Amino acid sequence: KAKATFAATLTLPAGPGPFPAVVFISGSGPQDRDETVMGHRPFLILADDLTRRGIATLRADDRGVGKSTGDRSRATTLDFVDDALAAVAYLRTRKEVNRRRIGLIGHSEGGLVAPIAATRSRDIAFIVMLAGTGLPGEEVLYLQGWRMLQAQGMPKEAVAQERLLQEGFFAALKQEKDDAAAEKRIREVCAKAARSMSEEEIKTHVKQALTPWLRFFITYDPRPVLRKVRCPVLALFGEKDTQVTPKE
Repeated sequence: KAKATFAATLTLPAGPGPFPAVVFISGSGPQDRDETVMGHRPFLILADDLTRRGIATLRADDRGVGKSTGDRSRATTLDFVDDALAAVAYLRTRKEVNRRRIGLIGHSEGGLVAPIAATRSRDIAFIVMLAGTGLPGEEVLYLQGWRMLQAQGMPKEAVAQERLLQEGFFAALKQEKDDAAAEKRIREVCAKAARSMSEEEIKTHVKQALTPWLRFFITYDPRPVLRKVRCPVLALFGEKDTQVTPKE
């Protein structure tokens, strides 16, 4: 459907099989199959451990990343659901995999993808949500912005100003379906900000805001989908996480 071909790594335990299997689903932004960040490769480490414990794993470069083809610039979370289901369909063709025991492990945005996929396919036996969100995207981004500035030691006034900017940007995206009209609104919000912004800063805000991904994310509420999930779920959160705050 997306005219994409995925480059991936399949790991298989020792022995004859067939084995239970998992598909890894990365967090937001362009990610390679190991979800490499600052030299750390969490998906590689998890895949290695699970394979040693008798579970096959499949992890792919995101669409348009690494050796995978496809255009991610127009993609939303729902497109990544299609990608995850394509991975499950592939695993079902492998004789080494137990077709009745295929699960999904989604990190961050992948924790949104996995439940949606589980409600769309009976081929998914279980899901694991690693820092998956349970609130509408707009609320998640407000919390992230607040925690990030708080961790940087910013004064309350700066935190409040950032919140006002976010509210203005998100209101523009929700109310203006046309990109040109939304850009005009965003520029008006920037012009009213307490601190003056350069044209380059404004262009950066506009570019980051005017994406199909963000338009979808800020309005998506995962709670109705989570209520529909019928397979076993393991949800894990980190108490020091500032991106997906555990209390909420």
